[in-house]
Amino acid sequence: MPFTPEAVIQVLEWGSNPEQSPYSHKQIAEWCDRFWCQYIDVDAPPAIERLLPILTDVETQWDLYLANTYQIEDLRSRSFEDERLPVEWFQDWLSKAKA
Repeated sequence: MPFTPEAVIQVLEWGSNPEQSPYSHKQIAEWCDRFWCQYIDVDAPPAIERLLPILTDVETQWDLYLANTYQIEDLRSRSFEDERLPVEWFQDWLSKAKA
């Protein structure tokens, strides 16, 4: 997916409706991280700049959720493709992205 504001909305919509999503929450969190990393050392356009905290939060909450839910052995051995964050979190991020 391209790194655009429209893609952010689409990805967050998929996260809020995982049964209809072509991507897992793990893949969504990884995409958010890659998007954010594109702007680490450069000034982002305002439309992107306002989304960066949301993208960071998605990826950070994914990591924290796993760390708080699983033992270190599980974190090292599982793929987590079927793991899901609460959809309410995605709904909140989506509403912030659309604001």
